[in-house]
Amino acid sequence: MRTAKAIASIALLFVLFVSANAQEQVTVQALLNEGKKYDGKQVVLVGIVRDLKEKVSKKGNPYYTFKIGEGKQTVNIFSYGKATVKEGDKVRVTGKFTVEKRVAYATYRNEIDVTRGKVEVLTPAPTEKEKGKESSAGTK
Repeated sequence: MRTAKAIASIALLFVLFVSANAQEQVTVQALLNEGKKYDGKQVVLVGIVRDLKEKVSKKGNPYYTFKIGEGKQTVNIFSYGKATVKEGDKVRVTGKFTVEKRVAYATYRNEIDVTRGKVEVLTPAPTEKEKGKESSAGTK
């Protein structure tokens, strides 16, 4: 009887742990419209890399940022390290979403920090050569 209770307790703890660490796939619209619901949680977002910037902090740490979304409806993506994506790549990002974060004198809004998460390239951006083939194929 004790063994059955112990096994049931361990199984319950496992289920609670897995559900607490579950990552929910979301949309840009959901993050912008219901940000408080996702604030501080791990999320998964799929989209196209826009406005990629690689920089180095005042302390000498490399980092990069980019946006996912359309027009003004975008979510910011941040990570330390060197970018593993290119402008126009379709990516899946997994990381911690924050509605508002203050660092020194700067305020960052609607950001997914993927430093401890991941960025996966689902479809690479077409190269200039591939873009040329697409446009010449359309003119034949």
